[in-house]
Amino acid sequence: MKKFSALSKPYAVWMFILVVIPIIFMIVLSFLEFSGLNIRSAKFTLDNFSLLNNATYIKAFLKSMEYSLIATVICLLLGYPIAYIIHSSNVTNKYLILLIIILPMWSNMLLRLKALQLISLPEGFFKETFGIRFDFYGTGFAVILGMVLMYLPFMIFPIYTVLEKIDPSLLEASQDLGANHFKTFLKVTLPLSLKGVTSGVIMVFLPCAMGFTVSQIMTGGKIQLIGNIIERLFKNSLNYSLGSLISLIIIILVIGSLYIISRVDEEGETLL
Repeated sequence: MKKFSALSKPYAVWMFILVVIPIIFMIVLSFLEFSGLNIRSAKFTLDNFSLLNNATYIKAFLKSMEYSLIATVICLLLGYPIAYIIHSSNVTNKYLILLIIILPMWSNMLLRLKALQLISLPEGFFKETFGIRFDFYGTGFAVILGMVLMYLPFMIFPIYTVLEKIDPSLLEASQDLGANHFKTFLKVTLPLSLKGVTSGVIMVFLPCAMGFTVSQIMTGGKIQLIGNIIERLFKNSLNYSLGSLISLIIIILVIGSLYIISRVDEEGETLL
């Protein structure tokens, strides 16, 4: 235990430098008012909180939640069957299938989104190659599709991990008691895999809700999510105070979600 404690000290130091200090800095900035980078002229204010009533910010936040929820549900509806099929298959090397699933994630996210963007354009790749015309660029569907394609593996892997850890004797006992495969799934497999579902939902929902890359590339900025608002406040408006405040609220949501994971994952039966 002492050896582990000693090895964890550098990690704790880096966590403090890269996580704790920036969060403290953001908390301080949230209560300050200053112009551009002139922090010396900063003064204490609570006006930043009143700006949260801005209809644009509220609309962006609600739209982020809406798209993220839809994308998460789709990932769950696709991810659970995929994870279950891989788990139930008689393939000798299941990790090869998992490798195929994770392989696209090794490429740059921007490249994958750019490829999807070319498909979504009315005069894109499919139009020029096959004569099939797609025209969903700049729509909510494009954003949701991008989210699903980017984060689907994050739903598959935690569910698969939990399914692999289910004791086969429990399934055999259920069938010995007269339950068919479907009833065994509902009464045994599904309840025991809910921890993986919970982890997968949070691992998909959080990056969907807070990201800005997908909506920026798939709509060209036509649809503004809360991540786009934060990026614009920091990059264009130089409004670090309001940007820090909104980011801080998002961080609180993240910490709350991680707390849920820690409560659900007390026995360490998921990826987290």
